[in-house]
Amino acid sequence: MMKKALLVSFTVSALTACGGGGSESEQSGGQVLGSVVADAYLFDDKALARVNSRRGTNYSAENGEQGESELATWHVCGAAYNALIEPALYNKDYNNDGVADTNLTDDEGNLYYNIDLNGDKVAELNLLTDRDGIYLNVDMSCDAKADVNIDQNFDGISDLNIDVDGDMQADRLIDIDGDGKPDFSYTDSDGVSLAGVTVQLKGKYGEFEAVTDDNGQFSFERIPTGTYTLKADDIALDGSNIWTRTLVEIEEFDDSIGAFRMHQDPIITEVNLNHEAKHQGFWQDFHWYSSDINTEYAVGDTVWVELKAEDPNNRPITTKFSVNYRQETEEVVNGNGVYQYQHTITEADTFEYMISVFAQLSNDDGFFGLDGTTDAQASMQFMMADYIEPEELEVETVTVGAEVFDNPPDSTYMLVEVQQPIAIDGSVQIDIEVTGPDERIAEFVVAAKDEANAITAKGDSFVFDASLAQSRYVYEIQYITYIDFLNEREEVFIKIPLDTQLKPALVDDLLIDGVTATDVMARVGQSYQLQALYTDPQDDIVECRFEKAGNHNVGGNGDYIISDWGPCQVEYTFKEEDAVAQFNLNAYVRNSDGIVVWSNYDDHKWYNVSVTK
Repeated sequence: MMKKALLVSFTVSALTACGGGGSESEQSGGQVLGSVVADAYLFDDKALARVNSRRGTNYSAENGEQGESELATWHVCGAAYNALIEPALYNKDYNNDGVADTNLTDDEGNLYYNIDLNGDKVAELNLLTDRDGIYLNVDMSCDAKADVNIDQNFDGISDLNIDVDGDMQADRLIDIDGDGKPDFSYTDSDGVSLAGVTVQLKGKYGEFEAVTDDNGQFSFERIPTGTYTLKADDIALDGSNIWTRTLVEIEEFDDSIGAFRMHQDPIITEVNLNHEAKHQGFWQDFHWYSSDINTEYAVGDTVWVELKAEDPNNRPITTKFSVNYRQETEEVVNGNGVYQYQHTITEADTFEYMISVFAQLSNDDGFFGLDGTTDAQASMQFMMADYIEPEELEVETVTVGAEVFDNPPDSTYMLVEVQQPIAIDGSVQIDIEVTGPDERIAEFVVAAKDEANAITAKGDSFVFDASLAQSRYVYEIQYITYIDFLNEREEVFIKIPLDTQLKPALVDDLLIDGVTATDVMARVGQSYQLQALYTDPQDDIVECRFEKAGNHNVGGNGDYIISDWGPCQVEYTFKEEDAVAQFNLNAYVRNSDGIVVWSNYDDHKWYNVSVTK
């Protein structure tokens, strides 16, 4: 689990205690006000797009509370939609009640209301309900996507982007995690306000708790003067733990201490490079190139780096240095805020365009806030004066039997689709022509009959023997050659069709008690019949396998397997662990001809299933 930065802004206001002096428990104190805001990088792109979806003026009539809206005020897209819908589908009355249901137009023929984009007779955009005015799934940007007041389940009540205060602007997102409660409120800052977060103050005079409201705001009343630890914890959309720990001084006559950004990871504050360049600031990810100072370095020169770093909670920082991540150059430095490293350039370094000194900083608290592997990092590139350009590595041609395939220039990945089929017990010669240095590694890999193993062959030539390989409708052979696997390699993916008229089985649908799986609300503790529907052109014996997956841990002992290869209809009793968002049931099929499409099956499809306690 990754640790992330949590922005906590708060102010302290002076309040006078009622009465005069007294015991320590009657200390005068102040009111602590603030808001909890998580950094934007905690959230994936899709979630952030929804959080930051304010585009100009937004509208709301949540449950009709904002009153009736005049239709003229909703003419926001003009005739932009007219090209999206066939004219014959305007003003359609699907239930024959004499009232048009979808694709409604005004007197001038401009399309605005109850827009059915996919022809399923259900309006997706700009829904006009029994209340006057459009107030759900409103498309403000005219891109045929709902921007505000989004009704996902078409129950006539907004699920996301609700205008709470009636200012005609969307205020917050609701129920991102599917628990039926508001999760994150909108903020104009660089982050996302967190609703429902427990905030704790702990000090000499006890513990005090408050919970943030829908706008991420919290307050503590009449806290005795003293020193407290402020603590707030929450879970971000990516499942990572976001939290803050900081000291708060509450004094009787203290002015506001203002807002500030909490950095719970170490922060680099100064970088000194060969005493030639010095930079001061606040970084979690620092980058520098010697081209900034027009200096190049040669064999025998020494490059020197000094970093200064601080930890907000004064934990010891460990810094690991290396050159181009080479293990033999690694050096771990434990310091009191100052970390130094030097490297003398050798002949081996001349094959690099630049010498890159990398530093990874960690406070060893078990969480890595920058990218899941480190808390903070710095990379310093020193340009080489005597760079030796290596001979270029490139696949030129691939020959499979009598077929020759040319690789496009400068391509590092080549797909070869052979036209001549191979018999199930046949063989074919494969030759790869490569230009480049002799000191390289080359290898072929293909799946063996034993699923747990693979057939491998070193070199640029390989006789593919289909009788030894796993029987496939299309054999897949991988070839790779490289000098440095991470930075310089060439790959070839060869597909050879099997000479057969046999066809694989295909999954058509998954039923739960006879109903399509995606339409079922299953209950924990109840048993259901799972049935995989399939097509098998050969009218062969077909086996099925059922698995469960999703955003929960199903264990490492095969707990995810509902039934292994066998009948295509089984009984399953849903468990409490299944009642989570994004729970999936997977259906696999294969027929008995012994030939597969994938590793050990012909086809696979997965289905979202709703499970409730």
